[in-house]
Amino acid sequence: MSGDRAEWIEASPAAVVDYLEGISYPCSKAEILHHVARRGAPQTVIDALERLPEEQYYDLAHVMDRFSGVSP
Repeated sequence: MSGDRAEWIEASPAAVVDYLEGISYPCSKAEILHHVARRGAPQTVIDALERLPEEQYYDLAHVMDRFSGVSP
């Protein structure tokens, strides 16, 4: 197999938390996606976060609560 190792990172809660580090709350889904992309998140993490509901997120716990409801 070839390719960038970062592409093989699963969209686990731990990976999501890592890529959300440093984000300012409250924030929108669009701001979350922009932040993780800027931090170099692999497409698997971005794809998982794209399934979040369109709403304001007030803290990491709020994001992770919604993430647990949409992650496979």
